[in-house]
Parts: sequence; structure tokens; C-alpha cells
Amino acid sequence: MSATPTAGEGGSVVEVRDLGVNAKEQKILDSITLDFAARSLTAVIGASGSGKTTFIRSLNRMVELTPGLSVQGKVFYLGQNIYDRGIDPVLVRRRIGMVFQRPTVFPMSVFENAAFGLRILHEEEDNIDPAVQEALTRAGLWGEVKDDLDRSAFSLSGGQQQRLCIARALAIRPRVLLLDEPTSALDPMASQHVEATMRRLKEEIVLILVTHNVGQAARVSDRVAFLHTGRLIEVGPTAEILERPREALTQQFITGRF
Repeated sequence: MSATPTAGEGGSVVEVRDLGVNAKEQKILDSITLDFAARSLTAVIGASGSGKTTFIRSLNRMVELTPGLSVQGKVFYLGQNIYDRGIDPVLVRRRIGMVFQRPTVFPMSVFENAAFGLRILHEEEDNIDPAVQEALTRAGLWGEVKDDLDRSAFSLSGGQQQRLCIARALAIRPRVLLLDEPTSALDPMASQHVEATMRRLKEEIVLILVTHNVGQAARVSDRVAFLHTGRLIEVGPTAEILERPREALTQQFITGRF
């Protein structure tokens, strides 16, 4: 990717244009166009099988890791199409990080989990300590682990492990963070901590959240995008979409009719 990319025409950090994903004869995503502005949190909602996860995995080229899928259309990051020939997908994923549904901590200390990406990138040793502290602070975990950073990451609770995964993603300073149902495996209290972290982070970077929980979308997001059978049905400010949707399909989904 360009060392000095510029923002897209509308000043958006990510711009999706006519994005489609196919699996042989099956169309998973159908011509989605959507922009994501700086310092925002967009919740992508929809029923199971609507294409939510495939959509966000397309935004940092992780969809390519699934055999048999083909991508059409364009995804611009700061004005540059991440699917252009010659673009390194590893660099794309550094700029556009991702946190998965279940916490994926590694069998090492809390510190080394947070520092993992920095070491892969051969960050200078003097920079690692402050970068880890900053990432753990931004993820809302520093106060809970600062006195025992050498403890195993497996000793943390599920919610703490998920915030550690967020810290690991933040340590390499992405401009965009994708979150694929990050609280679905957590209890209500742990979910509250992760939601608080998301609310803080949306003041700093672009967050794109896949959630099956309409209540969570209402609590944390600025904007909601509703997908149905691979199509973008409706997008707009959170209160408008959840309280006054324009489309009948949106109304049916948020009222639990499918």
C-alpha cells in the first residue's frame, strides 16, 4: 500500500464500491456500496446467513483465506483499492485489524500477547514497553493487569482475554478495527466492559462491528447497516434505523420477526 495514501473523495477512511462475493454458483454478497468515516462505529446487523461476517472479512482481504470465494468490486482504504494488483494483504491487515468472535489468546504471558504483532514487525525493543502499555490502556485492560503482566493470558477471564485481543490489534496502530460479534461468547458483565472499550475507541479510529444483538447496536454505534441475503437493505444513524426504519425488512428484523 502507498506510504502516504490520501483520503477518498468524501473524506472517508474506507469506501466500499459494488462489493460482491461469490462461492461457485452462490452469491454471498451482492453489489454493496458503503462508506466509513473517521472516528465512527458502524454496526452491521442482519440474520444468520445474511453475509455480515463475509462482508467485514472482505474489508481487509481475510475473505481470501476461505477457499472457493471470489471477490468483485472495490474496497478503498484512504483512497487506495486494497484489491489492486501488487497490494500486500498482510499490510492491508496491519492497517485494518480484526477481532474475532471468540478470544484467541496465545500460550504466553499477557505482555507477550499484547506485544505479539509488534515483534512480528520487528519493532525496536525500546518501543515495545510503551506501545504495550498504551494498547492495554486503550483496550481498557491496563488497570487490571499492570501488576502482573507476566501471568499467563489463559489465567484471564473470557472478557479480559477479549480485551487483550483488542489490545494486541491496537498495538500495531491500525486506522480501522473490524469486530466480528466480539461479545457473543461473553457473559453480560464481560460484554459491558467490551462495549465500554468500543465506545472509547470510536472516538479515535474507525470501528466496524458485526453484531446479532440489536440492543448492543443501539448502545454503542453511531450508524447501523442492515444486511439481508447478501444485500445492503438500509443504512443510517442508529436511532433512525432502529426506531424509524424505512424498509419493511428492517422493521421485521429489529422486531424479531425473522
